[in-house]
Amino acid sequence: MKELNVAVMDCDYPQHSIIKQKKRDIEVVKTTPVYQNLLVEQAGRLKKKAYPVIGSNPADCMAE
Repeated sequence: MKELNVAVMDCDYPQHSIIKQKKRDIEVVKTTPVYQNLLVEQAGRLKKKAYPVIGSNPADCMAE
């Protein structure tokens, strides 16, 4: 399972709470050197990029 690339579909329309959480996380990483270092270390260890979060709604999510 470690070899799989994943994505997250946030179908919690109109709140899109997962997208909002990821945006908050990105801002924290941008402004906190400790988290920047942890992100670099984790990316190097896993050889993976961060997973995408795609916003949708329940009716359209399977088409996206």
